Amino acid sequence: MALLLYGVSLYLQRDMVTGQAPVLSGITIDGGKFALNTAQTEPTLVYFWGTWCPVCRVTSPMVETISHNHRVISVAVASGSDSEIQTFMDEHQYHFPVLNDDSGTQSALWGAMAFPAIYVIDTQGNIRYVTSGVTSTWGMKFRLWLAQF
Repeated sequence: MALLLYGVSLYLQRDMVTGQAPVLSGITIDGGKFALNTAQTEPTLVYFWGTWCPVCRVTSPMVETISHNHRVISVAVASGSDSEIQTFMDEHQYHFPVLNDDSGTQSALWGAMAFPAIYVIDTQGNIRYVTSGVTSTWGMKFRLWLAQF
């Protein structure tokens, strides 16, 4: 069973970009500016998700927890207008920053085809870890810690 789950995981991650992180910048749904830089002071968790995604409803509370102590940017894919996404965020008491990717352009650039898709970017702007589907808070924290070295 473990091998089957591992195989499914690899299949879901097949299109996810590795190496240097693609450009990710824009105005968040609350009007703030965000830019993922190649030289950062701390690792960043990039979280592609959707308000329509049932697995994201399990993962998003963990991303919220991570965002209290780590740099996080999320990209809401095909989730409606900024105000609709903000309403969703308010209803679930999420406070992590969100870029709206209603067109799917950013998710395609990053190869995020299965949701949620999570990337850990190191301080040099390289993608160190990718995962899709359910993951744990401890798993994300551990990957962010490892990305410091």
